[in-house]
Amino acid sequence: MSAYLANYWVLYRQYIDLFHSLRYKDIPLALISNFYQYISPALRESMEQNPELFGPADRHIPEANIQSYFDQKKQTIKKTDEKPVNGKVILHFDHLRFTEGNYRQFDPAKTAVLARWSLPDHHGLPVISKLELTGMDKKGNPVPYIEKAHSILKEHSSHPAFGNRAFQERLYKDIPLFIEAIDAIDILFTAENISAVVVGTTEDIYSRVLALMCAKKNAVSICLQHGALMGDEAFLPVFTDYQAVFGAYEAEWYKAKGCREEQIIITGHPRFDEIFSREPIDKDTFYRKLSFLPSKRTVLIATQPFSDEFYTGVLEELIKHKNMQLIIKPHPWEIGKNKLDAYHQVLRKYKAGKIIKKEMGLYDILPYVDAAVTQTSTVGLEAMLFQKPVLIGKSAGTRQYPYYHSLGEFAFEDPQALAQELIRVCESPDEYQKAEKARRTFIAANYPVQDSLAALCRVLQEKTGVDFRRVDPS
Repeated sequence: MSAYLANYWVLYRQYIDLFHSLRYKDIPLALISNFYQYISPALRESMEQNPELFGPADRHIPEANIQSYFDQKKQTIKKTDEKPVNGKVILHFDHLRFTEGNYRQFDPAKTAVLARWSLPDHHGLPVISKLELTGMDKKGNPVPYIEKAHSILKEHSSHPAFGNRAFQERLYKDIPLFIEAIDAIDILFTAENISAVVVGTTEDIYSRVLALMCAKKNAVSICLQHGALMGDEAFLPVFTDYQAVFGAYEAEWYKAKGCREEQIIITGHPRFDEIFSREPIDKDTFYRKLSFLPSKRTVLIATQPFSDEFYTGVLEELIKHKNMQLIIKPHPWEIGKNKLDAYHQVLRKYKAGKIIKKEMGLYDILPYVDAAVTQTSTVGLEAMLFQKPVLIGKSAGTRQYPYYHSLGEFAFEDPQALAQELIRVCESPDEYQKAEKARRTFIAANYPVQDSLAALCRVLQEKTGVDFRRVDPS
């Protein structure tokens, strides 16, 4: 565990313990905080440089004890006496990343979508609007809770985190949002008979409140894995009853962090079901849109923020080979921040390359590429599900993300070495077969489910006794 993470889990526990008495409708408000967003870049740097910033090393949290602490705190929420029978499943739209086909497989009589907007339905399912929920009934007053938080923090003015003004202001800003969400979800559970809730992450306030309200109301909660597992803070702690994961890698990772084995279920993610069922654009359209030649090799480069030096190293090597056509698919953050100059500079030297933002969908690109390159992006998994060889760049820095490292000789620290191996994979049948063997082994272990929606619904039926699937999906 890095020095930063060792400090992070100590600090997180200190925060939860400090505010244990700050509860609204018996839900501890500190549990709702997306805690790593409270840590400034300067504090994060201090946590990395000083492993004992928040106490000596013997107070650090063993990896296997991380989750159990949060389970204990969740258990302090007093449960109601009633258990829902034959209730609905609530699908929380934010971060769920379902496709239209995923939604249409749920029975509208037994399902509702919780969303920010007020349209009457979403792909055939009734919508419950958060805006309408927050406008109903008497609202809780956040002022006493902010004042109490202020009085608690006043006693810790010299603490490196709790004494920090930005940390304090973020908490004060969040408390009204916590209370608003608890009120809204309380109204939801009062108005509806709810047996289960499915969320796409528990990083956001509403998803976390939904999970904690399920604990209070004896409903089942499931969190889907929203992307490739690349860091503790975005995936821990688990607040739902069950954490659905892609495959064996994540199952072992969560268990190593203290999650109970029965808490982890392998379902894949329903959004990937399209890989096995959707018809892409036809091949001629693909080549015409890109002005590419079918006779050349086509490679997808899925880039990531703050790694342009690595990717430009790969690109500079590949453009030496005239038989290559390159598709650069930047990360959405890079597109939003217009951080594409490094890629444009490379492609000015090389005509057989395109930067694709939203002009063409990923699932229209992947069927026709010969290979893909990335570092930590979920695109690597998606390419392998499309039966394409994938080469991985290992991330630099103190944090290691070994999800793809089981690809062995197809994971690289050096961008030039990666590019040279990519050329061999594209040109040598023997090398291609080695990459294909690595791909098949990876997928067999790490994404063994082809119909994820069916797997999710089986779990829901097993845990609630209700079959939520539409009889005749359309």
